[in-house]
Amino acid sequence: MPKSYIITLAIIVLILLSSCAKRNTEYQEEDWLTLRNVLPIVGNPLDIKIDDNYIYVAHDQGGMSRISRADYHIQWITEFWAEDGSQKVLGRIKKVAVVPEHNFMFLVDTEATDAIRVINTSDPDSLIYILDFIGGTSNVKDLDGFAITPVPFPQGTYKMVCAYCAAGSFKYDYYDGTIFNSNVFTISPGAAAGFKLTDNYIFIAAEQLGLYIYNRNDRHLIGNIHLSGEAQKVEVNNNIAYVAGRQSGLHIVDVSNPASPVLLSTFDTSGYATSLAVSGNKLALSSGGGGIYLFDVSIPSKPQLLQHLTSCGYTNTVKFMDNKLVVGARDQGILIYEIK
Repeated sequence: MPKSYIITLAIIVLILLSSCAKRNTEYQEEDWLTLRNVLPIVGNPLDIKIDDNYIYVAHDQGGMSRISRADYHIQWITEFWAEDGSQKVLGRIKKVAVVPEHNFMFLVDTEATDAIRVINTSDPDSLIYILDFIGGTSNVKDLDGFAITPVPFPQGTYKMVCAYCAAGSFKYDYYDGTIFNSNVFTISPGAAAGFKLTDNYIFIAAEQLGLYIYNRNDRHLIGNIHLSGEAQKVEVNNNIAYVAGRQSGLHIVDVSNPASPVLLSTFDTSGYATSLAVSGNKLALSSGGGGIYLFDVSIPSKPQLLQHLTSCGYTNTVKFMDNKLVVGARDQGILIYEIK
């Protein structure tokens, strides 16, 4: 057999093998995500929260919107009315959180003075502005609200929490519908971009410092782990922490022993990984100019990339909604994908 023929055959075999390896590690032929709805909005969808009835979107300069989950009708909101009849115009809305159990919504408005705005949502057709909470609210990078077991105090009973990362710290405030208690506790690891609360622990994505884990009862530091890149957001499921590491993509950390967290795997994404969501064994990650990644994380040490979408353009955030994926895309609005 001629030597040149053998060399040519060997090259063809190597190309085929390389092609197979690339496909197994980088993408799957199968489409897991099918675009079902494109909901145009005014502004840049920076944050999304979802309850049983609505999708809430922070639009930056465009105010905010509330989208019906039943028919995707969009209610665009640029102002609220207060109980005294005065008008409150929205400036730059960066974050949104809802407490549907008590019919309240929190908004981060960075126009002029950074403030957390409190909105009563009891009447779906007439949302009422209550107050601006100002003080320790500069540069809010993450925000959530949730109901709690009632906590009595002299003037009433606290029934919900507004928790957020601001000015490099994690802050946990009580609210009773009228009065804020901003002195419950503050944790300052040195940086704080995102958080996740479990029954026993507080997980903080601390940017260049990595992941920090605190005892939720006494707020003492239990453990931490340095991660490459800048930890932006964290989700926790079944003793596994999933961290969006900005320029370093996705980090998956075993936190079954919170005093000694262990890095299980890293997946380097294109763009900047800034937001993620977990549902069952699926993980979705928003990576800015890199689009959206969907993973199977059944084996946390070996995340399997199911699909990588770039047709959505630049993305800010992503959430699961039943068997759908809701994406905040800078240039296209709200994109809703059906998950296979």
